[in-house]
Parts: sequence; structure tokens; C-alpha cells
Amino acid sequence: MTTARVRRNPYIVGSAIADPKAFFGRSKLFQFVEDNLTQGERVILLHGQRRIGKSSVLLQIPHFVALEQFVFIPFDLQNKGKLALSKVLHLLAEAIIKHLKLKLDSAQLPKESDFATEPSLFSQNFLPEIYRLLEQKSIVLMLDEFDALNSYEPTSSVETFFPYLQSLLNQHEKLFIIPVIGRQPDDLPKLLGLFKGAPTQKIGLLSREDTEKLIIDPAKDALEYTQDAIEAIVALSQGHPYFTQLLCYAVFAQARTGGKQQVIPDDVERVVDEATSRCAPDLPMEAQIAPIDNTDRKGGRRTWHFQQAGI
Repeated sequence: MTTARVRRNPYIVGSAIADPKAFFGRSKLFQFVEDNLTQGERVILLHGQRRIGKSSVLLQIPHFVALEQFVFIPFDLQNKGKLALSKVLHLLAEAIIKHLKLKLDSAQLPKESDFATEPSLFSQNFLPEIYRLLEQKSIVLMLDEFDALNSYEPTSSVETFFPYLQSLLNQHEKLFIIPVIGRQPDDLPKLLGLFKGAPTQKIGLLSREDTEKLIIDPAKDALEYTQDAIEAIVALSQGHPYFTQLLCYAVFAQARTGGKQQVIPDDVERVVDEATSRCAPDLPMEAQIAPIDNTDRKGGRRTWHFQQAGI
């Protein structure tokens, strides 16, 4: 076993996970996506709370959904709610070309001003050329932060991009979309027209088995977690991937500093304050101390519980 002292921290906090080897769980979710694409569902809606790993799930769909007749294009809609339709279409076209590594002279990219004058260029000229280059494979647009467009300004994307997206789906049978939102679908009445009848799946907490894999596997050649230490982390994180990574990141850093190779419950308890302080500012979290039973009271042992506010 390699000592944690000489290894970089393998736990990932706050960033979307692009490497499939660093991703754990969600097999049922990927099967849900694969089944619905196979059945010809044009819109598949995914939703989940903040920091639950929605962006990571989108990045992993191409790795875990084994359908060769589809190509998957990620497109992040964050901070695009106030953009004009022409700007969003131009950014989307650029994302498609970049992701598919196409040459601009092979798929002529209209300028933003062209889309402003004639938005139908995206549907009538650009997409057909992309299909030709893909040898008629279907395109799946994976739209992250989809509810970011849910503003109420008359010229915003919610009033222009959503109807345009609906028209694209009506015109192109080889176009599919997977929107991901951070709220319950019922909370977004302006989007229900697009989602009506769409299969919907929640991105929830990890299973117990997957949570244990997330704890153990990233550092398995450097750290050994006792079963009690695993129980302590699971009790704290409750299967939330962000909190699990946060705790394990702090545990690994502590072990590396101290030259330790085994993690026990006391090691977990010692990093809770640090993990709490590192928590993302958009995800308030408080740690409370509570004794488990009389034995723990006598021994001065404590158990920690994160109170996850507003998620």
C-alpha cells in the first residue's frame, strides 16, 4: 500500500467528474436513460437538489449509456437566461462543432448575426449538415442547468429558446434532449409544456453500496478505512455524494499529513469542523453533536449530523 503522504488527494470536491474511473453509482439512472432513448423518448427529464452531482451524471451518460446510434452533446445553460435566442443558438452550434471535433469548413457555422436575422438557419441548414457528417446518427443534447432559463423577462430565453427547442423536436426526429433541472418539475410551470408526458427521474442520494465504494475505492492503494470509520462517514453524509467526497477529502489530507494508512472513527470526527468550513457557500451546513447511547456518553464519543439547509 502506498502511503497517503506521497499521493495527491483523489477525492473530488465541487467540480463535475469527467473521468468515468472516478465516478461511482447511478447504474439504475443510466439504465433509465438508455431504456427511454431506445424506446424513442425524445425528452428525458432529470432533476435533483444542489450539489447532488447532476453535472457529473450528464458527463458520464456517454460512458455508461451504450447506444452507438446516438451522439451526446453537453451544453451548460447556466448564466444564459438573459441572452438573446441568436446568442444561445450560436453558442450551441459552437458547442456541437467543438464536441464533435468538426472542421468549420465542413459544417459552416452561421454567425450570431445570421441567427438573429434568420433563426431557422439552425434548423434548416446547420443541423442537417451535422446529421450528414454524423452519417445520420441521432443527436442527444444534454442541457445542464436548464431551469436557469426560467426568468420572466419578455425577451429572455424562456420566451424564445424553449419554443424554438419545441419546434426543433417537431422538425427533427433524430434530435433528443435530456434537460437537467435543480428543482421539482412542478415548480417550473413555464417548462411544463416542453416536459409534458416526458419520463422523469430524480437524481437522488447514493445507495449504501455505492457510498461505500465512493469512500474506499479512490484511495484504496493509500488508505484503509475500518468498518467503523466507514459507518461514521455514511452516518454523516447519508449517501449525499458531495458530503461524502468532502469528508473523505479532509480525511485523506489529514492522513497524508500524519503519515497514516488506516482511518478510524476518531479520524473522521476530527475533520468534521474543517469539512463544514469547506462546504460550498451555496449549500449551508451546520454540524451538531449528539451522543449515540449511554456507552458513548460515558466514553465521551460523539456522532455528527450535517443539517443540510435549503436543498
